[in-house]
Amino acid sequence: MGRRKRRQRTPEKMRRRASRRQRFFHTIGRILFLGILLAAAILALTVFFKVDTITVEGAQKYHAEEIVAGMDVKQGDNLYLWNKVKVCNAMLEKFPYLQTVQIRRHLPNALVVTVTECTASVAIASDGGYLLLSKEGKALEQSATNNGLPIVTGMTLSDVPLGKILSSESGESADELLTILQTMDAAGMLGDLSFINLSDLHDIHIGYQKRFDIRVDSVDNLAYDLRFAQTVIEERLSPSDIGQLYWDSQNRLHYVPDTAENIEKAGLGLTVSPTVPNTTTEDTAQQTEEGDSQSTDASEGSEDEENMADEESADEDA
Repeated sequence: MGRRKRRQRTPEKMRRRASRRQRFFHTIGRILFLGILLAAAILALTVFFKVDTITVEGAQKYHAEEIVAGMDVKQGDNLYLWNKVKVCNAMLEKFPYLQTVQIRRHLPNALVVTVTECTASVAIASDGGYLLLSKEGKALEQSATNNGLPIVTGMTLSDVPLGKILSSESGESADELLTILQTMDAAGMLGDLSFINLSDLHDIHIGYQKRFDIRVDSVDNLAYDLRFAQTVIEERLSPSDIGQLYWDSQNRLHYVPDTAENIEKAGLGLTVSPTVPNTTTEDTAQQTEEGDSQSTDASEGSEDEENMADEESADEDA
């Protein structure tokens, strides 16, 4: 057998091999350098940037110390090695009255927690007491009393954890309740809400100013209905008027005087308010036959809301 001939190393091959070795060592050097920098940064964060003080701003319902104690970040923890979003979301659930939470880092060792709080808008009978809800539908507190808040009747809630927002799974009529709260808030009427009765979703009772029972057959056009009812109350009824406002089958708004006792009972669901006429003719007949009881057709008679608020239609007694 013949001997294998050794490959001859040409200057070109030697240069290529040297170049590959050089690139390899350069790459290793860069990796080691970056590793050293990363280790130094982690060491600096761990040793030097630790939470020493936590300041709470904007809290009224809760004491600052209570909020600090309930945070997932404690004194001595690293200033950066945690997720702000998760910490804020956990605080919103742990402290139901908190509406927003913002955490700011102040170098070298401080946290500033700024919160805004929501208020209870309505109370729903639940577990032998009342569940207090915000206008967004957030479950705030389980209370023995309604705390003077408007009471929602006609709906049963399933288990709703405090700090959670009501949803369609929370109970029957939950969607309708949320629509009413948000629509009244947008119209600037929520402060004058006195009750909500959802016993019949085709005849929803909304108490307003403790004097009026606004009855709607659905919440589909609630923003329009409330705006028009508010216009009638402010521009065409006196401050002493007490009664019901309802829409007939032709979408005309009517006002029927009633007693404060009946209005309150309608809100509590203890009894149904007296049956009101369903047509303009019947309203006018009632007005003619009963001198001390007046029924006013407050409908617009057209799609123009301003004309509806300015005109009053009345039919002759059939």
